[in-house]
Order: sequence, then C-alpha cells, then structure tokens
Amino acid sequence: MEKIVMISLLYLTFTGEIKTTPWFEVVSKSSCATWYYWNVKTLPKKQRPLSKRNYYVYKGYGTNGETLDIVGYRCSGH
Repeated sequence: MEKIVMISLLYLTFTGEIKTTPWFEVVSKSSCATWYYWNVKTLPKKQRPLSKRNYYVYKGYGTNGETLDIVGYRCSGH
C-alpha cells in the first residue's frame, strides 16, 4: 500500500554548509527511507576534495528541476 510521507533533503552549499530544503510530499510504498534509497542513494557517490564529504548529485528537485548535492534527509509522517 502506498502512503504519502513528508521529506526534507539535506544538501551542501558551494561553501560547504549543510542546508535543508522545504518539506515536500512523496509517495512511497513503505517509508521515506525507501524513497531516499531509490531516488538518491542509487546515484553515483561523489566526494568533495577538501572536506572529503560524500554526497549524491540529485537532479530535478522542485518545480525548476534544480540540482542539489545531497548528504542526507529528514522524514516526517511515519
């Protein structure tokens, strides 16, 4: 059974700060962790040269299809 959950993505800025996106709804069969795995973690992992922080390049966020360097997520609506 599919359900609607709220998720907020954690992303790196150009300066290396971690920021969060506004909450948005996703439809998932089990949880937002499943959505995150299939939509973000399946992408190739990259690494910042100086900080050595790992991230995933997620294309298509928001109505303008923005590209974000994702490092994690927050979930609501379990």
